[in-house]
Amino acid sequence: MPATDVPVTLMNWLAVLEFDVALLIIIIPVMVVSALGALVTRSIFGRAISPASTVGQSKVGAAAEIYAVVLGFIIVFGFSEFQDTKRDVLHEATLLDRLIAEASIEPSAETPIKSAVVTYVTDVVERDWPLMSFGASSIEAEASARALDAEVRHLAGLVSPLQSYRMLSLVDNLAARRTERLSSSPDPVVAAIVFQVLAVGIVLAIVTGWFVRGPSVVVHMVLSAMISGAVVTLMILSAQLLYPFAGSVAISSEPFVAVLETARL
Repeated sequence: MPATDVPVTLMNWLAVLEFDVALLIIIIPVMVVSALGALVTRSIFGRAISPASTVGQSKVGAAAEIYAVVLGFIIVFGFSEFQDTKRDVLHEATLLDRLIAEASIEPSAETPIKSAVVTYVTDVVERDWPLMSFGASSIEAEASARALDAEVRHLAGLVSPLQSYRMLSLVDNLAARRTERLSSSPDPVVAAIVFQVLAVGIVLAIVTGWFVRGPSVVVHMVLSAMISGAVVTLMILSAQLLYPFAGSVAISSEPFVAVLETARL
């Protein structure tokens, strides 16, 4: 499946941004709008939002608190999923290493299994990994996985029962880890809903600081900019955690590259 055929959602676009780019095109503009909005709000509603006033503060504060809980949940969930996916990647690479080691016990099985592993890992690194940043996978890697599975099951009938059991267990666990790795990114429908939640959060991040101020205009603008900048940065982080193979916090394919180098020795 070519990368150009993979549908790119707004959530995915946000997830693949490098932080430096996100800083320039999202975070800084939001901070500027928030600061200027604080100035305009102060000039128009100055009396209503005097330092002793609670007009606007309670309503905006309640909305901000509710959103903070939602955003916190998304970040915690995203970090948990990110760590689980990283563990699955390491587990899958370890299973491939063990499969090669197990096959090396039987000379007749070593060469064909090692060859099948090299083909599979090459397809994962070169074809799967670029597509996984979009939540997709390659047909070539799927075909290589099936070929590896078929090769192991064929050779399992030619070795001792104990070794056959070990090889079949490894390949079954390998299939499970591959499935978990490929399902780590959110479904496009879910991603669209999460993006809408984050879009509402951007509005709240901008508006929240407008109605919470002190006697100084400069302090009011700076606080508004800092609040909005911090919230938007956390939103971008949550988006990137939900796509563990995209952006500046992407999981590396290094464990698979290490397997490839070991297999070719």
